Amino acid sequence: MHFKRRSFHLQSATAEQRTNADEKSNIHFPWKGLLLATVSAICYSIDAVFVKSMKNLHPIHLALYRFIAIFFMCMPEVVKCGQNPFGPKDVRFLLLLRGALGGISLFLVYTSYRFLPLGESFIITSSMPIFVTFAACIFLKEPCGIFQSVLVVLTVTGIIFTTKIPSRLMGEEVIYTTENIYGILAAVGALLGRTCMMLCIRRAKKAHHSVMMFNYSWVSLLESLVILPMLIDFKWRRCGIHVFYIMLIGVINYTSQTLLTLSLKCELAGPVSTIMAAVYIILAFLWQTFLFHDIPDYFTITGAVIVGFCITLTSLRKWVSSLPETSPQRQKLTWMLV
Repeated sequence: MHFKRRSFHLQSATAEQRTNADEKSNIHFPWKGLLLATVSAICYSIDAVFVKSMKNLHPIHLALYRFIAIFFMCMPEVVKCGQNPFGPKDVRFLLLLRGALGGISLFLVYTSYRFLPLGESFIITSSMPIFVTFAACIFLKEPCGIFQSVLVVLTVTGIIFTTKIPSRLMGEEVIYTTENIYGILAAVGALLGRTCMMLCIRRAKKAHHSVMMFNYSWVSLLESLVILPMLIDFKWRRCGIHVFYIMLIGVINYTSQTLLTLSLKCELAGPVSTIMAAVYIILAFLWQTFLFHDIPDYFTITGAVIVGFCITLTSLRKWVSSLPETSPQRQKLTWMLV
């Protein structure tokens, strides 16, 4: 009898420890999605630097190598997770659609890197939050409050400043070359493709992230093999520093795609896209200044300040929403949850 009581106390203590651990996990959980999205954006920006630097390889060439790397890197994790590699039956179409949109948008993004300055390409593709937030509200029925809408508007305002649109409205002459037009069209196409892709990921979140990556890689790989002969005379790269860069691009992209998928599993599409856009813009001009020696002007600095302000407010809003309803801090900052 004494042994049973002792066993009962041990079980109670273990249950209490698990409860405390779960509570601690729940406290940190609201930050998880935003943190994963931030790291994913950093990886994407590093990938952009490599692609921008490898000017002797066609964008579809680089995209193909990337999809091959992702395909083989995700295979062990797909086997380990134990799920059907093609995903649950009710979301298979979404996984295929996500793969098709992801492949096209990646090729367009790489094309925009080639024909536009890195900062301008990032700015256009980072306009995604305004599209994702409202598209998620319409198609996924996600909430979109007044405060979150204001943050999206502020983010877009920062994007407008970094594109130097105000200076163009002042009458300064702007010359668009054929390459500029190709780059702008590619960036806009990538923007639309990524918006739809993020909605697909959010809708198919029941599938394991490795299953999502597997379907994304093989569908995009087939797309690239179809498009590639139409654009270039393909040749394998067997030696040289480019082989190392190509392998590194594959690793970075697998990491960024996995983190993006995981962030959308535990966070709404709107906040994820907003945070990623803000990080994109800030890092784009850091790389452009220190690596490509293009010094930003005061319009760019103003946009960066606005975007950084939006990042702070978005993170603060997540912290407020994680507090208990009786918390004094939540009661004082309840206007952020409107």
